[in-house]
Amino acid sequence: MKMPFKLLSLSLAGCCLLAAASPTTWASSTPPSTDQKAVTPISAKEQQQSVKVTTKSVKEKTETLEVNLQIPVVSGMKDKKYQDQLNDIIERTAMRGLEDIKKQATADFAEFKKEGIKVQPYTFDSIYEVKADGNAADNNILSLRLVTSEYTGGAHGNPRVDTYNVLNADEAKLVELQDLLGANYKQTVDAHIKAEIAKAPDNYFAGDMGFKGISDTQLFFVNKGDAVITFNVYEIAPYSSGTPEFRIPIAKETSGANQLIVSGKAVSKEEAAIFVNDKGVTMVPLRAVASKLGFALNWNPDKESTDLHKDAIWTSLTKDVDAYIIGKMAPFPLGTAPTIVEGKMFVPLAFFSDVLKADVKVSGGSISIM
Repeated sequence: MKMPFKLLSLSLAGCCLLAAASPTTWASSTPPSTDQKAVTPISAKEQQQSVKVTTKSVKEKTETLEVNLQIPVVSGMKDKKYQDQLNDIIERTAMRGLEDIKKQATADFAEFKKEGIKVQPYTFDSIYEVKADGNAADNNILSLRLVTSEYTGGAHGNPRVDTYNVLNADEAKLVELQDLLGANYKQTVDAHIKAEIAKAPDNYFAGDMGFKGISDTQLFFVNKGDAVITFNVYEIAPYSSGTPEFRIPIAKETSGANQLIVSGKAVSKEEAAIFVNDKGVTMVPLRAVASKLGFALNWNPDKESTDLHKDAIWTSLTKDVDAYIIGKMAPFPLGTAPTIVEGKMFVPLAFFSDVLKADVKVSGGSISIM
């Protein structure tokens, strides 16, 4: 029997949504119950969409535990078998967590009673967000972010995030970062995150505890054309930083890009001969773009390197060396080194966003750099 689920191995990370300094309190005084309701009223436009997500609520309130779970239930997928498996996994994960904290609460409160200690009930809550709805507007990708938080005393609760990213197709499948960002996704993501951390290093752990690179099962979700990389509480930063998120644009197909627009003006094909290398990375002529962004370039023919500067931004790069510098920071890789073709230095498109801090957008057959 075909089992399409690599989904069975779940990524876990924390989420700032439930990273409050105190537990959530629910006013319900009803006995344990479950109910299913729509997240929001369904509009005429939503009724035309195929994939929908409704909510199954699980609420309980006892002397030892207060529960309020909001479990997503997916309907309307093309692959009904996959849909059923997805819903089963989501619900079983929630119920397994509920059973675990029930056992803990029972044991702990029995001990508290023996010692004459009075404490507030533990809490176990969950919420979710539909980040991409699985319909045509989201490239048929359904992306859910579930946040589960338990509070068992102390200064704050303990949040955890599960994400589910699936392709709504006749034969549904798990969507992975490689599908969205290409074969060299790890280098792309690592370089982007290191550049972002460098902007505010005090918000993250340093040294051995600091960010080393994403894992094979890195937590992420899809939202508004971006792959959003997410980390758990304490994974790369202290609790005060919540759960860091890093948005990386999902590049559209650029192998057929026939127009380069810099600062709102089209660049001639002769001046900007964009190409895609054998690793699928879009390469852009450095001088043609950087000079139009207002950068001064100084070429060193002996080292085959160039320095760029504009106001407070300074960087240096060398042919065939995947090490990029911003100011006085340590060099970091982008996954692709600069190269020289017909006397022109080309750099990966990510250089302009991650190093020169330009706004890069890819749409259809054009690339816009502002």
